[in-house]
Order: sequence, then structure tokens, then C-alpha cells
Amino acid sequence: MVEPNFYPSETNLPQQPVKKQAPDFEAFNRISKNVNNVAANLRILEERYSTLRNKSQVSEQSMISMEKDIRADIRLLSDDLLDLKRNLSDIKDKLRLISGEVGNLVKKEDFKVVERYVDMWQPMNFVTRNELSKLVDDKKKD
Repeated sequence: MVEPNFYPSETNLPQQPVKKQAPDFEAFNRISKNVNNVAANLRILEERYSTLRNKSQVSEQSMISMEKDIRADIRLLSDDLLDLKRNLSDIKDKLRLISGEVGNLVKKEDFKVVERYVDMWQPMNFVTRNELSKLVDDKKKD
């Protein structure tokens, strides 16, 4: 492999002394203005980049905060759902118990039979033991 040679082997030195040229102020001013314009554009771009980075950070923080809030809401909803499931289970158990008890209740026909007997006997006209003993005592005295 051939290595490049950065230094020429021959040195062509000028034979006459080099004359200094007068500085070209117009070219220097143009270059200076261009450099200043580039620097100003660079500052503007840096500010835009900084603004975008800040907006991005605010957005990320907002999203993180929103995610925490959503997770907390989901946790609360999950707890509420578990409570509802427990309550529903309790209600189902109580309804089963009531349903079982309803089977043990008297039927309308049986109640009508008992009602006829009560109407026939008329228990309101019955005498209590105390009333009977009082009546017996009163009869004995007479």
C-alpha cells in the first residue's frame, strides 16, 4: 500500500520575494457579515431547540402525571368493582334465603281454610281463665 505524501518532494520556492497585498476591506466586511448572520441564525436555532426541549419535557411530565392519575382512578374503580361484586353476592345469598323461606309460607287456600274456622269459632267471644273464675266466684256468692 502506498502511503500518501503530504509534503511535496520538490519545493518550488518562489524566486522573487512575495509582495504583501493590501487587505481587501470589502471582502472582509462581507465575510464578517456572513459570519455574523450565521452566528445569529445559530443562536435562533439554539433558542428554538431549547424551546422544543422545554416543551418536550413539559409534555413528558404532563403525561407522567396523567398516567399516575389514570392508574389511581383505575385502582379506585377496581376497588369499587370488587365492593359491588361482594354486595351483589350478598344480595344473591339473601334472595336465595328469602326464596327458600317463601316455599315454607302458607298457601292462600290453606289460609282461607283457617280463616273459615276462625270465623266459625269466633275466638273473641271466648272467656279467659280469670274471667271464668271471677264469674264462678260471683255465682257462688249469689
